[in-house]
Amino acid sequence: MTRSLLTVTAVLMAVLLAVSCGSDEANPQGSGTNPTASSLTVSVSSNTATLTWTQCPDDDFSSYVLYRSETSGIAANPSGATLVATISDLGTLTHADAGLGWNTSYYYAVQTVDSSQLTAWSNEATITTPDSSGGGGGGDALSCYQIQGQADESPYNYDDVTVTGIVTSGSDEFNHDDGQYVVIEDASGGEWSGLVLFGYDNILSGIARGDSIVVSGYVQEFFELTEVVVSSVDFNDPGHAIPSPEALSTVDVSLEKWEGVLVSVSNVTVTDDDLGYNEWYVNDGSGDARVDDLADFTYSPSNGDTFVEIIGVLFYSYDNYKIEPRDDSDLTQ
Repeated sequence: MTRSLLTVTAVLMAVLLAVSCGSDEANPQGSGTNPTASSLTVSVSSNTATLTWTQCPDDDFSSYVLYRSETSGIAANPSGATLVATISDLGTLTHADAGLGWNTSYYYAVQTVDSSQLTAWSNEATITTPDSSGGGGGGDALSCYQIQGQADESPYNYDDVTVTGIVTSGSDEFNHDDGQYVVIEDASGGEWSGLVLFGYDNILSGIARGDSIVVSGYVQEFFELTEVVVSSVDFNDPGHAIPSPEALSTVDVSLEKWEGVLVSVSNVTVTDDDLGYNEWYVNDGSGDARVDDLADFTYSPSNGDTFVEIIGVLFYSYDNYKIEPRDDSDLTQ
């Protein structure tokens, strides 16, 4: 009889254990089935991120919990992330996260929770907000790349535009009799990433290298130099990293795609020190490149002089592309 009682007790315990292990509700900390994880995508416009994720197909769905962090690895350390929203409606599959910082990378993840408090994490998605806010009536600012249009003439020629970029040459660096030059570049650099700004009546005063700015004005092809004539400075945030100069061969200085871009040539020799108007040629062996003195620097060219590096903004005037050093520090002998 004792052996029979023990056998019955063992069977009952086995049945109870099997039942409890197969039920999320009875044993949320046990070996129940986690909810189906969502797949997450994130897009950004201005300083708002829009999260979109796939719907949980499970009957015991409870909530989507959205997290944001400036470092990756949210699932491993959710307490170190910011709780963006908790959404209990099964069919709500998008959320706008507004008011983000400018020029900042953010990581997002969605945790799906079921009625047993079991969870599953989505993939982690990331976005980077632009360098500054839109201006000109609230619309998004265009990039230098968009204004340049990857063509000799801007697709926005004669149009009113708002454009943003990082200042590579400030308002007190290049000389102009009738106004001021400022040069900006997309933070990512590269081909077609630079743009010359021109302003009358000191409208660009105080703008310096490293400022992230938004300006409004109109596009013009000034003797084939694409530029924006500025009517207002809508936003200015100092202290940003300037894109590194694009290293070019001297023969490539004459390519339209580098107009307005901060460039450099290396290991060059002065081959003609008097082209007129204080312009001169340098050559690295691939072909001549013209250098000009739109800014004030103390160097006077002499044939045979060599330079380890010359840095400058690539301008176009009087039918020639020209490297325009900004000061003496751009000329390394």
